[in-house]
Amino acid sequence: MKSDENFEQSITDRVGNLDAGRPNLGLLMPVFMCRFFLISVQEKLREKFGQLEADKVFYEAFFLAGNEFCEKFVSHEGDVKKFLISLQTSFKDQRLGILQLEDIDLNSLYFEVSLLEDVFCSGIQQEEHLLSLSEGFLAGIFSFYFKRIFEARALSLWNGLNPKSTFEIKPKRAIKSS
Repeated sequence: MKSDENFEQSITDRVGNLDAGRPNLGLLMPVFMCRFFLISVQEKLREKFGQLEADKVFYEAFFLAGNEFCEKFVSHEGDVKKFLISLQTSFKDQRLGILQLEDIDLNSLYFEVSLLEDVFCSGIQQEEHLLSLSEGFLAGIFSFYFKRIFEARALSLWNGLNPKSTFEIKPKRAIKSS
């Protein structure tokens, strides 16, 4: 068994040297295969722990991924406008989807964004959505940038008539102690 020292490295460091490891196949794989693996993991988590816990694990895992994605791929230096432009560019460059800004309230730090061609959800029937992945990922990104905990929640989902999923992203409210 491996030591715990690998878990002290960032996720991107643990991905490995893809250029050396995949000299013939390259860095990309079809979205189909990515979803195939994610849905398989989701199914096993559902079987072992139930839907609620499976969604919680995915949300937390993709929150972590969102934090690191923001750190490594998004310009988090400067004002919010530069951050949002960089975020849109990074989503497209990394082929995660087309991020559109729908509504912003900087006073309350409320953001509403839509994702078109979302790598996790676009084209999937509603009951099979990998929704907690997108929610966790977006919450992680905004939490990293703003240095406080954000939450994301889907407002609408991709379907045959609606080509995008829309999310609200806002600071998580602290639970008052009694």
